Amino acid sequence: MPGSSATWFARSMVAFRSAVAGQGDLLVLTLGGLTLVSACGLLIAKLLDDVLGSDGATRLDPRILAWAVEHRSDGLTTVARGVTHLGDPAVVAGVAIVCTVWLIFARHRSFGLLVVGSMVGAAITSTVTKAVVGRPRPPETLWLTRASGAAFPSGHATQSVACYGALAVVGWVLVRRSSARAALAFGAVVIAAAVGASRVYLGVHWPSDVLCGWAVAMLWLTTVVLIGWVRPRVVTAWTSSRADRLDDRPA
Repeated sequence: MPGSSATWFARSMVAFRSAVAGQGDLLVLTLGGLTLVSACGLLIAKLLDDVLGSDGATRLDPRILAWAVEHRSDGLTTVARGVTHLGDPAVVAGVAIVCTVWLIFARHRSFGLLVVGSMVGAAITSTVTKAVVGRPRPPETLWLTRASGAAFPSGHATQSVACYGALAVVGWVLVRRSSARAALAFGAVVIAAAVGASRVYLGVHWPSDVLCGWAVAMLWLTTVVLIGWVRPRVVTAWTSSRADRLDDRPA
């Protein structure tokens, strides 16, 4: 049985390489996406183990949070309070709804589904994990904004990546200018990083909560891209390659 599985896998990889031969972008995107999904899954598992065992990365949480608290200032607090709202459930939901409706009317239904799939999957995973783990937030005396529920993972960090990251992917495909593409990608990264950092700065999350939130969202976003955009193209290329091989067979 193990031998037959290994043989099937080897043949599948040969067929895959043959199918996407000459399509370097598709090959890179597929293998890169699978690698990213695996890395995010491993990171989430490691952080979950650390939180449940109160060791590993969680030992750094108090020191990082204390450093953030020590470096607070009136100006930074004002910025953090404003930035953190970009990850509020109502805000990201509103942005996603408006963009999804526009994409549907613009006849880009699949891209609208990508945004919805990224956000819904990440939200469900985050909510379930919060309920199961039930990690307490930092001491309330450190809070500079309101918060409720369990800490792990950070919902704001999760949804900022799931929403703005998905929109950046959509923009990357639809926009032709390389400068505009770079701006969209850079903007999504900056927003996600700023929202996550603001949650720690404002004292309502541990750093590992934010890191896990980013990983959960990236896992879902990449999975949705692989299933919704990459998979059909790989299947088409694979089918075409197989048909060509059959046509080349001697009669």
